Amino acid sequence: MSGGGEAGGRVPRPFTDADGERLAAEWVAAWNAHDLDRIIELYAPGIVFQTPTVIDTLGLPDGTVRGLTELREHFARGLARLPDLHFELHDAYVGVRSLAIVYRWADGTPVCELHEYDPQERIERVQALYRGLSW
Repeated sequence: MSGGGEAGGRVPRPFTDADGERLAAEWVAAWNAHDLDRIIELYAPGIVFQTPTVIDTLGLPDGTVRGLTELREHFARGLARLPDLHFELHDAYVGVRSLAIVYRWADGTPVCELHEYDPQERIERVQALYRGLSW
């Protein structure tokens, strides 16, 4: 994440637990609605998103998508592949401008995603971590 501040030189304040709960709930709700436009609105234009599922959906060997166009394609393929996709939120942990979201897919796969946010509270970097991924 860059060290720059918002317009006017103001540095964004650190996240609180309430921020984490709000952002995690907003993110899970968008996914559970299967609303691709709503999901994509949560991400910054320069998003860097790394997940093992990208290797399968887009054939990118490093598992990394860059930018909203690639991210939208990855998410669209995932939603098409898993029409019953549902996330069950278990916890959210806050950092200064980051959030770890712990959840389970409908099939029970445990997941932890680390999101880093820009000053507008859009997700700009993601590491998605799984246990027992059966993608």
